[in-house]
Amino acid sequence: MRRVEIEFDAHDRIVGDRPFHIHRNPDGKVKEWACNSPYCEDVAASTTPHPDDGGPEPVVQGREPWRGLR
Repeated sequence: MRRVEIEFDAHDRIVGDRPFHIHRNPDGKVKEWACNSPYCEDVAASTTPHPDDGGPEPVVQGREPWRGLR
């Protein structure tokens, strides 16, 4: 088995050490980006644009807007 090293860049939305998944949007400026929000819906079927392309920012675990500010 070959180990693959992944490098994150400024387009990725990684907060903390949760497992990540890859969003893909072939029509946007940002074609792929990593995200580790547990609130993303069906990522494989999603073509939601990257936040830099006008899409919503992923919800960060522990900073859910429905919990209110602490």
